[in-house]
Amino acid sequence: MISQKQGTFSSWNSKYCIISLSIFIFLFYIYSRLCLLKVLMEGSKDGNHVSTNPLHGRRNANYKHSTKTHMSHIINKITISIALILLQGTGSIAQTPADSLNTVLTQKNITPEQKVITLSLLARAKSIKETGNAIRIGIQAVQLGRTLSDAQYIAIAYAILSQVYIQDNDISKCAQAVDSSLFYAGKTESKVVKGMAWYRKSWLENLKGQPKEALVSAQRALKFLEGTAAVNYVSSVYYIIASIYANQYDGPLHKKYAQLCLQTALKSTDYDNLLLANQTLGTYWQYYHMQHEDDRSSLDSAFFYNRNALHLFLVNRERIIFQSTMAIVAINMADLYAQNFPSSYRDSVFHYLDLAQSIGIETHHAEVIANCYGMKSDYEAAAGNYEKAEALLLKGLEVANADSARNLATRIQFMTALSGISEKRGNYREALQYQKQYSVLYTDLYNEEKMNITKELEAKYQAEKNTTALKTMQQTAMLHKRLGYLYIGLALASIAAAIFLFRLFRFRLKLAEKEKKDAALVSQLKQQENRQLAFEKQEAELQARLREEEALRLAAEQQLLQERQERLEKDLLAGTLLVEQKTVLLQTLQKKIAENRNDKTVLTQLNKIIDQDRRLDESMAGSKTDFDNINPDFFDKLKERSANSLSRLDLKHCSYIYLGLTNKEVSQRLGIAPKSILMARYRIKQKLGLGKEEELDQYIRSL
Repeated sequence: MISQKQGTFSSWNSKYCIISLSIFIFLFYIYSRLCLLKVLMEGSKDGNHVSTNPLHGRRNANYKHSTKTHMSHIINKITISIALILLQGTGSIAQTPADSLNTVLTQKNITPEQKVITLSLLARAKSIKETGNAIRIGIQAVQLGRTLSDAQYIAIAYAILSQVYIQDNDISKCAQAVDSSLFYAGKTESKVVKGMAWYRKSWLENLKGQPKEALVSAQRALKFLEGTAAVNYVSSVYYIIASIYANQYDGPLHKKYAQLCLQTALKSTDYDNLLLANQTLGTYWQYYHMQHEDDRSSLDSAFFYNRNALHLFLVNRERIIFQSTMAIVAINMADLYAQNFPSSYRDSVFHYLDLAQSIGIETHHAEVIANCYGMKSDYEAAAGNYEKAEALLLKGLEVANADSARNLATRIQFMTALSGISEKRGNYREALQYQKQYSVLYTDLYNEEKMNITKELEAKYQAEKNTTALKTMQQTAMLHKRLGYLYIGLALASIAAAIFLFRLFRFRLKLAEKEKKDAALVSQLKQQENRQLAFEKQEAELQARLREEEALRLAAEQQLLQERQERLEKDLLAGTLLVEQKTVLLQTLQKKIAENRNDKTVLTQLNKIIDQDRRLDESMAGSKTDFDNINPDFFDKLKERSANSLSRLDLKHCSYIYLGLTNKEVSQRLGIAPKSILMARYRIKQKLGLGKEEELDQYIRSL
């Protein structure tokens, strides 16, 4: 938290004295108000008064006032005079802010950060009466701030140093200090420091006559400061905004921000801000009354706030750093009396002008002193005292000429007033001389304004150049930072790539080993598979060979069976034919034996032979039955084909042909001539319906 240090009293006794004096003044003020009741019904005559206050440029006006107002003025003046006398006696008791800050600097346990703040505030406290020394102290604070890692302290030191440079009328260095404060404030996260830097920028822009820019900067300052505990700086920002709207004659906004200025100033312990807040509110009601002359409450309000400021100044004079504010308040009070009261209030006007002049002398504010002489001269001229008026103007001009600042505008006003006084006195030659000096000063003022414009443009160019250079530096720093990040990223990427490549190499080695093992395993598997295939092939070949051999065996067996069957069939057929032949023979023999029954021996032998042959025939009949079972449909097919037209002898003949006997063998078996065999074959072909080209033997064997 950054806050301005205030002066403290040296002891409880000093505090008690101040409190007692304040109570005494308050009681005297109440008593005077009660005395005022006795003269409520009395009046006073009107009077004429002319004022040409060079600070405010007020128009001349005539007003009517009651005796009540006049008596109120007298009581207030007496009260203020008593307060001044009493405070002069206690001035040595109070301790100034500079003394308090010097005491802090002598402490052994002060940290570098605290020392920077204390030195900066000390420079601010000494800036009015010891400007050169204040600048040296401010630079010392800046140099110490450079050694600290936290940028907020050097930002604060530059912000306060800019205010000290203004007291030395060095606006160029002031602008540089403000820019430096903004630069270092941008490097910190402290909202208070950022708001303080932007407040100083707004303050400088307002001094340079840039109200739009000043308003923008002030709003930015409020954005940072609102919500923080730095109410003293918030009050200062409100004061700047109020003064901007006052210069633009925007009454409502002037009043709004002046009231905000006072509200925030009351929350702080900064008497300078309280003095400024009452001054700007008094100025608002003074402007308002100029536009609404019939509204007496506005005039009372103007007096109220200016008197509050005066009371605050008298009670806390040693604690107030910028006492020139009180000089402005005193001039405003004198102007209120000059503009709104008759000439009989001359003492009141001169009383406040004397107060402003004494403050101007103490604070080395030549313009305040000169203007006090100018306002006094107006009264003397209005009363016809031209010599006194001229003497006062010459004193004011002398003060203006002796000031380090040229004050051309003030000197021009004095030349105009001197020319007018000389003209009224009838001294036209002197009036002409003053008019010539006026022309020279006006030319100088014109040239100075041109020079100021040139310097301002140059300052703007330099500021823009510095801003551009600063942006370039920031961009370069950012680029270096990004390059650093890029290099770090590349390094990390390189390390990651190296790790990846190493792991990839190891993975590939493992993969190669695995592939080698897999290849060997695959090779073994292929060899085993080839062996298996070869074995299966051999087994298949063996199986094929076995199947072939089995087929050959089966074919051979089939052939053997076929041959055996055919042989058996032939044997059976031959046996059947033989049996039939024997049967015929035996029947013939039995017939003959029957015929020779008397010869028993022959008969017995023949019967025995016949019985044996019959048993043989029965055996042959069983063989025939087996033949029929093997080829049972042979005779059926012959009968079917021949439409059952074949005789028994034809069937025997076909059987012999089936058994493969030749015609000669068939003729022997059948007991007929070979020629008869041919005729029998022909008849069989016809019965079977065979053509001439068809072979009987081939057909029978195909059945």
